[in-house]
Amino acid sequence: MKMKKIWLGAAVCALAATGWAAELKIATVDLDKVFTAHPRTVAAEADLKKAEEAIETELETLKAEGRALQEEVAKLRDAAKNPLLTDEARSLKRDEAEEKLTELQEFELRARRMQETKLKQMREQVLKSRQSIVDELMEAVNQFAKANEFDLVLDRSGLTMNAVPLVAFADPELDVTDKLIAYLQAKAQVKSE
Repeated sequence: MKMKKIWLGAAVCALAATGWAAELKIATVDLDKVFTAHPRTVAAEADLKKAEEAIETELETLKAEGRALQEEVAKLRDAAKNPLLTDEARSLKRDEAEEKLTELQEFELRARRMQETKLKQMREQVLKSRQSIVDELMEAVNQFAKANEFDLVLDRSGLTMNAVPLVAFADPELDVTDKLIAYLQAKAQVKSE
């Protein structure tokens, strides 16, 4: 990996020395900021919030059902200890409590599975939506770069595998983030009309 970086650096220096790199039209962009400002991202965040609220409401309902079952188990256990009841009646109450406890355990298992399933579906939906937005964003970056005759557009929000900024320095005048956001918003406006 280090050797590749050395060769890449040497190639850029060689190109710069020949004057070819000076002819490149380069821009930088903060794709994280562009992604966040993208109209579809805003809509996807609103949809995600609604989905989270719906799941939370459903989980609260399940928790209430679980609490009711727990209370029934506790009442049946208390009744099974009642000294005023006959041994046979106490035994019946213990059996009822055990059945209710089994029902509670099965309910808790179903509730956990349902919660896991809902969360998995929500994560998949978020990833699918996010990937769709990223694909659209990359297409828009390409169109924007071609329309503005850029030879190279670098994402200054990106990090290398070592969590080091991909672009260590860039003249602020090279930044086209706001122009790209305006371009995306104009495209969205045209689509909605």
